[in-house]
Amino acid sequence: MIYSIHWPLMQMEKDQGRMVDAGESFDGLLREAVFEAAPHGYLIVDPSFIIIDVNQQYLDLTGTRRENLVGVAMFDAFPDNPDDPTADGVRNLRLSLETARDTGRPHAMAIQKYDIPLRGPQGGFVERHWKPLNTPVLRGAEVVALIHHVVDVTEETIFRRDQAIRLRSAQQLDDLAFWEYDPRTATVYASRAFAAMLALRPKEGTLPAEDYFARIHAEDRAGVQAAFNDVLDAPEHTSVAFSHRLTLPDGATRWLSSHGELVRDHRDALPRFVVVSLDITEAKQQEENLSKALQERDRLLAQKETLLGEVNHRIKNSLQLVSSILNTDARRAGPGEVRTRLERAAARVQAVTSVHEMLYRSNEVSTVTFGSYLRDLCGNLAAGDAGTAGVELVCEAVEVRLPADKAIPLALIVNELVSNAIKHGLAGIENGIIRVTTSLVGQDLVLEVTDSGVGKDEAAEQGLGTRIIAGLVDQLQASMSTGDASPGHRVVIRVPLGNA
Repeated sequence: MIYSIHWPLMQMEKDQGRMVDAGESFDGLLREAVFEAAPHGYLIVDPSFIIIDVNQQYLDLTGTRRENLVGVAMFDAFPDNPDDPTADGVRNLRLSLETARDTGRPHAMAIQKYDIPLRGPQGGFVERHWKPLNTPVLRGAEVVALIHHVVDVTEETIFRRDQAIRLRSAQQLDDLAFWEYDPRTATVYASRAFAAMLALRPKEGTLPAEDYFARIHAEDRAGVQAAFNDVLDAPEHTSVAFSHRLTLPDGATRWLSSHGELVRDHRDALPRFVVVSLDITEAKQQEENLSKALQERDRLLAQKETLLGEVNHRIKNSLQLVSSILNTDARRAGPGEVRTRLERAAARVQAVTSVHEMLYRSNEVSTVTFGSYLRDLCGNLAAGDAGTAGVELVCEAVEVRLPADKAIPLALIVNELVSNAIKHGLAGIENGIIRVTTSLVGQDLVLEVTDSGVGKDEAAEQGLGTRIIAGLVDQLQASMSTGDASPGHRVVIRVPLGNA
């Protein structure tokens, strides 16, 4: 309780502008020292509000000098800010001082905005917020002075004001809400926005925590309670975060994502939780729709893979049938040009057939491991025409996955180059060698086919096989070069892979 100050030993000496005792007693000097050393601002006025004395802290708070204040009317020294039409500091402070003077009892003011004039040539005012207490000094029953005690709360007040602005601005968003959960009292202090989220009457206030927990989806309730319980013994400012569904009275389901901090009133107290919740229902719905779309995509891709596998199987069977027919016709044709052409046609079909067979047998229905495939193809050619002609076929292939639209033309090119080498370059040569290699150079696949034969006859007429190779190179958007292998002939084809 605050009492009026009885100061019987003091007398006012306005001519000296300070309060002293009659004999400059030790008590008087001590009082003056305490007054000057006080950590808060003190200003003393007489009953007509003329400034009698002021301590150093008050001078520091207001940026003034003692000689500019003592003997001056308080409201002349500290007028209202003329640039603030809402300024009410002079009126409210005068009423408080009058109340303390007239009643002989202290009067505590609410926090008051009272701007302070800037001393110096620049002039103007600086914003200040104060917590004032006005206390009468009594000599007997007479009020002889008033002590104006102030605490500068400007920083705290502006912080709270800005925080309130941010809070109001945030709560204007329908999907964001603030609330507090107090496990000690099993209550929730809900903002208007949070109450609306819970489909309660949109009113700010305290409600039983059960009203909140009852709205949480039954499958999520234990998880939310655990999120709070797990940090009850944690240090202050420990974060808590959780997401859950709300089941509203109309049966609708909403999703909330909540983040907060643990706070304590003192070290050993059970904590409270200050929480902000965001309605993420639309985001969850989009996530669910995306998940369904991805599942549908995966289903369609699997279906596509199955269908492509079946297509490759049927194509392989059909081409195998065509190859068999061509081989049968070749055998019936007897030796000669017709038989040779039929056998080469059958070999071309078989080259394509083997690609579709590999596609069908592998888990990938649209790409093949071309290195393995090329070795198999060369093995088949070595067991066929090359073996018959006594030619050794060597294959050195790098492993790379190629889509079918690149693998099939390359297979046909290898088939034609090997056939041409056997037919033309190595004809009549014993122990001939054909070497098929592939390598990766940057983003390109380089195919090289060389033979140890007599080389290319530049005067020879271009045959069907050569024209087929040229067409396939164009189809692959590749480049082809030929040259002397000393001995023999070399063909180099460079195929851009891009994103293959």
